[in-house]
Amino acid sequence: MRTEDRATGPDTTHVAMAGDPGGEPLLLLHGTGPGATGALSFRPILPGIATYRCIMPDLVGFGGSSHPDTLPPGPGPWFRRRVDAVLRLLDELGLDRVHVAGHSYGARVALELAVHAPERLGRIVLMGAGGTPVKAKLGTLTAFYESPSEEAMHALVTAQLSRGGGIDDYVRERFAVAIRPEVRRSFEAAMATGEPAPVYDESVLAGIPHAVLAVHGKDDGTISPAAGLFLAEHLPHADLHLFADCGHLLQFEVPARLGGLIREFLAAA
Repeated sequence: MRTEDRATGPDTTHVAMAGDPGGEPLLLLHGTGPGATGALSFRPILPGIATYRCIMPDLVGFGGSSHPDTLPPGPGPWFRRRVDAVLRLLDELGLDRVHVAGHSYGARVALELAVHAPERLGRIVLMGAGGTPVKAKLGTLTAFYESPSEEAMHALVTAQLSRGGGIDDYVRERFAVAIRPEVRRSFEAAMATGEPAPVYDESVLAGIPHAVLAVHGKDDGTISPAAGLFLAEHLPHADLHLFADCGHLLQFEVPARLGGLIREFLAAA
């Protein structure tokens, strides 16, 4: 895996690259939560999608990307800034069109791209998707900074799994990112009361023409699998796959199967 920083308008986006540099480009967008980054979120599934040029940015306000201190608090302004930075990143990389896979909040970003820049996207994978009318349960995430510790991070991650185990390294690395002052400031500002981020209801989804794969864990306690069902019902060209005995962090519970499923879906293009 290699990393670099790219100028994306008023921000700098830190991006990790993996896979085949000559392969079709696949943009991978991570979810929200203290300490989340692109590389940490998708590392488990990279072997299964190694034939693609995998592009994993840290969204603005996460990890090694910019942490603006002049944005108004609230989800809406931060969401718009993040979407804009992603589009500018594609321009910086000289990519007119990419496949995209978004997890949780990253799926919300992917949906916004599909609505407002549809020509930039090929096939779309939405994993444990946020952004639908199905409400997410974010209490564990927002409570983390009340008493941040490695133990609290372990509890946060475990709460998003159907079964534990094999996450100690991930917890340590994510905690190290989460306790950086600028990371905490950005997370709390983006989660503060303010203008909401957009919601993608049936009227919006009906106009998305792309082939979509919605993937969800049947035991997801953060975003109910009802969100995946909603996407499959209202997107015109959507497949749905539910993984049994799997929670919100599908990349860690079924990495080989998820990677293979994404590879098969993208190859159908």
